[in-house]
Amino acid sequence: MAEITHLSYSSINSYLTCGRAWKYHYIERVETLTAPALVFGSAFHVMAERYIAEGGDLSVLWQESWAAQQERDSRIDWGVESPEGLGDTGQCIAKSASVVELLDSLRAQYRGDDPRCALEKRVELRVPGVPVPVIGYIDIITTDGVPGDFKTASRMWSDSQAADAMQSLFYLAALNQSGVEVPDWAFRHYVFTKTTRPAAKMFEVKHKPSEIFWLFEMIQETWRGIDAGVFVPNPGTWKCSPKWCEYWGLCRGKA
Repeated sequence: MAEITHLSYSSINSYLTCGRAWKYHYIERVETLTAPALVFGSAFHVMAERYIAEGGDLSVLWQESWAAQQERDSRIDWGVESPEGLGDTGQCIAKSASVVELLDSLRAQYRGDDPRCALEKRVELRVPGVPVPVIGYIDIITTDGVPGDFKTASRMWSDSQAADAMQSLFYLAALNQSGVEVPDWAFRHYVFTKTTRPAAKMFEVKHKPSEIFWLFEMIQETWRGIDAGVFVPNPGTWKCSPKWCEYWGLCRGKA
């Protein structure tokens, strides 16, 4: 059984989605194949961050990051996807006018010598009653001090989807706890679509400092469940299917 040394936004979200799947992944460390969407998203992050920090040709940067990510994640469950097909999708995104425009605007709002700016900034949140830290990485903080993250999606987000994303509140709480003041408690989601005609859009959301109390309660309840060994399966979630859950065979598929 693995020891839990820290939590993260993704691990908390995973526990809330399905406790049993969380146990398979974080406690029993069951090895599974990596989903192509995760590989694609990681490669896109590397491409975007390199372009913002260094400039260059987006098509070349995509080719390099896509090849490197496939080497790093050798156990990939391609399914109906293929390295060539997703590689072409990435090229379409890299050449999209709206994508280039958004990344160019971020380049203009990022300076490596500005102490307010950061790429892949590590943050840590301490929650009363939870003995381990909650760790995360903020994709970008621009010159105005507003943090943000990059998202690749099969369709463009709605305003309500951006407003409901818990991840932004966690990052803002962690920055606040470390003494960093974010203007208006604002956070930006930069969403890039993997569609036939790729699109890019920035969503800015604003939180209230008082929301930290709700965040802490949710993290505390999550930890109490983990510490008590409560790992309830959730057959009602959209992910509970042989197509989306990598642990289906261990759980419902064994019936």
